[in-house]
Amino acid sequence: MSEPHRIIACPACDLLIERKTLPLRRHAHCPRCRQHLYGRYSFRPSQLMALTITGFLLLPSALFEPLLYLRLGGVDSAASVLSGIGILYGEQEPWVATLVLWCAVIAPTGLLLGLFTLASGLAKRWHLLPWVLRAVEVCRHWAMLEVYLVSFLVALFKLVDIAETRLGGGLFSLGLLMLLNLILLILFDPAPFWEKVNVQGAGNAKRP
Repeated sequence: MSEPHRIIACPACDLLIERKTLPLRRHAHCPRCRQHLYGRYSFRPSQLMALTITGFLLLPSALFEPLLYLRLGGVDSAASVLSGIGILYGEQEPWVATLVLWCAVIAPTGLLLGLFTLASGLAKRWHLLPWVLRAVEVCRHWAMLEVYLVSFLVALFKLVDIAETRLGGGLFSLGLLMLLNLILLILFDPAPFWEKVNVQGAGNAKRP
């Protein structure tokens, strides 16, 4: 008979499953609904922290540096992520602008910040572990830099025929930040951190 702490419930369908040790870089999925359960990764906290710090270094360039330099009708202009959001607000498109702000700026930044606090141990030290894990889970679903980048490239191809265009350094930084986010989304496993939350909860419950 399996030990109680080795039995886990699928977060999607509540199926009880025995947790088993996996080979390196393998994943376990629910046999009923195929929900990802846990995995064994090569990421250590120091590596996770290094990736998040790299993301923070890329953020200013990706958000403030021009993605594109444009010359149309003798007028020069430049477009960055934040200036584009400002234009959407100025054009009376607050819902679209807020959605772009959330998916392209706030959620990716929140994901990096949450992962940094987890990897550095600050979340555990400040007793914020469950709150940070929930925030990271929300940001994981809403960080959509790749959607923004694809939309930008589609617009760029349409502009090439009517204006002189030149790519800016912000586009390179945004592309690197997108790849970094994808790596973090694929390889980050929250299960070990949730186990720490459960251990802390069990220890508090035993106290008189």
